[in-house]
Amino acid sequence: MLYEECPAPARLRPYVSHFWFVRGEPAAKYEKILPGPLAHLVLNLSSPYRLIDPFAAAPDLRATEVAVGFYAGIQRSYLISENPPQLFNIGAALQPYGIRALTDVPPSDLQGKVRDTDGFLPGFTGLRAGLMEADPATAFAALEGFLSSRLRGGADQRTVEAAAVLAAVDVPVAGLARRLGVNPSTLQRTMFRDCGITPKSYADVCRFYRFVNAAARLPEDGSSGRELLGLADYYDQPHLIRTFRRYSGFTPSEYLRLIREHGPEYATFVPLHSVGDSPTAAR
Repeated sequence: MLYEECPAPARLRPYVSHFWFVRGEPAAKYEKILPGPLAHLVLNLSSPYRLIDPFAAAPDLRATEVAVGFYAGIQRSYLISENPPQLFNIGAALQPYGIRALTDVPPSDLQGKVRDTDGFLPGFTGLRAGLMEADPATAFAALEGFLSSRLRGGADQRTVEAAAVLAAVDVPVAGLARRLGVNPSTLQRTMFRDCGITPKSYADVCRFYRFVNAAARLPEDGSSGRELLGLADYYDQPHLIRTFRRYSGFTPSEYLRLIREHGPEYATFVPLHSVGDSPTAAR
């Protein structure tokens, strides 16, 4: 599997974090994609694959085919991908407010969803024809050119600062608002307008993301409940388990078993041999 990243060029910062390129055989037929602090704009250069919703009300609603170009907004639960035999995708990892700098569609219409780009980023899927044999450098140059051509007015600086703080540390929203010189309701309105997600919801996603990445790197003899609790600011072990299941569908012990099988590099893209490997949690 070839995977490469490069930081976003200066003209696209702070809206874009980095570009990424993946090509090769997936680790398993399925993978569970866990929530994280960045959204992703993806161009699929492989054969079609599917996203599976384990919470769908009826079996015929469970799976949808992934478009050539799609945007995966900030999620508050996991996604399951059914992979083709060979993956070939390129993408841009966007800050939570990044999509606002690229389209007039309100971020609240895009977060928590996977959306075909044709309706709000015309021309993105057209990049595919010229990139079927591309190497990472060529793919990243194409992404830079397209996104630079779409760049428009962006987010409030208070949103930019708030998102950076929440991605790094667990801080009460009221305290963060004071640090930024605004009241909590103003911060909530501003961040929801720019990101389509509230500060509290974003903080919860970021805290979970930091936790799973730290847990994935625990030594095999370091996974007791006490040690797991020490990795994140959860109230107690039942709270940790409930929160972990809500975001991932796993208990911490189920998650650690899979990560030890595949390695910490799969911390938030967990390989599954079948959808049955993935216990579901109530929403």
